Amino acid sequence: MTPTATPPAAETVLDQPVTRHARRQVGDLFLQLRLGVWTPAPLEQRIAGMLSPTGASAGAALTSRGVRTALWEGALTMTQENGGHFATVLAHLVTALDDPEPNTPGLADTAAEFFAAVADHR
Repeated sequence: MTPTATPPAAETVLDQPVTRHARRQVGDLFLQLRLGVWTPAPLEQRIAGMLSPTGASAGAALTSRGVRTALWEGALTMTQENGGHFATVLAHLVTALDDPEPNTPGLADTAAEFFAAVADHR
């Protein structure tokens, strides 16, 4: 009798709760933007431009430090303007980007696409 080898189960990178929540926050507001339910205010567009891969940080990776800087730039006004939805997304991104566990693949790409759409929204 020969032993039958079974392939190991494919390893799956599981979303950490904080990363999953950040992805949901970005996705929800991105959908609202696409549907016209949420329209970014001028300050939100400027901040998104700072974080967009085509903006001031072209070619730079999305980092928690960069998002913190953007939050500081908007300060109190951004947390109150337009319901604070954009600032909430940024706050969740900071937490996810600071997570010591590997981030969910695609979170930074989704956020970058969202920031570009917000920055270019007319």
